[in-house]
Amino acid sequence: MTEEIASTPGWVEQRLDEAFAGLPASAGPAREAYGACLGRRKAPAAPSDLLGSEFNGCRAALRRALAGLGLDGDAMAKLDRRLEALEAEIAEDS
Repeated sequence: MTEEIASTPGWVEQRLDEAFAGLPASAGPAREAYGACLGRRKAPAAPSDLLGSEFNGCRAALRRALAGLGLDGDAMAKLDRRLEALEAEIAEDS
């Protein structure tokens, strides 16, 4: 019997590094948890305007973690836009 291991396409790690560049090092554990969450989600067939929506829970948990670290609203909004686009790409790639 084999165990399914959660994973994302290889290019996702580099994109996460780019998205989180400039954030404090204290955001590292939240980034790792977010990446793991992305790997556990499987993209269902969805209309193109909903691509990436299956990852909303991952991003919501990340926002809560980063808010707890005191990340300001502008930085959070910028990161959120980047991650929303990344999630849509992952769903498209699935």
